[in-house]
Amino acid sequence: MRVLKAGAVYFIFMFGVGWILGPIRELWAVPHFGRLTSVLLEAVIMLIAMAVSSRWVIGRFRVKLTFGSTISMGLVALGILVPAELAGVVWVRRLPFPEYLASFATGSGLVSLLMFLLFAVMPTLITRADRSCLGEIS
Repeated sequence: MRVLKAGAVYFIFMFGVGWILGPIRELWAVPHFGRLTSVLLEAVIMLIAMAVSSRWVIGRFRVKLTFGSTISMGLVALGILVPAELAGVVWVRRLPFPEYLASFATGSGLVSLLMFLLFAVMPTLITRADRSCLGEIS
């Protein structure tokens, strides 16, 4: 149950960050820098937010620092994100589903796919990184 709650809260944090950054990217950054550069700039901010929020959520919900627990947390979050993303694309952006799928064949689409993957594995990566750093200090 703890992993489910942690995954849901991780999703909420990151969805909120994306909800703020998305319009900034589309309305300001894309016209100034182009789509790919804008997506890459947003990706850097999102990666930082993923690392910070996953670390906080793991600590707050006392998620076991095992591969099974941390990957489950990330997969729960991704499982909530995918339908939310699809709903946003179809209903908010009014983009037909086949066109959305085709967008993943572009450079910015590939970055988005990579970010979805990193979103799912970030709790595990953060846990491994923290353990590695602690092991070097000891």
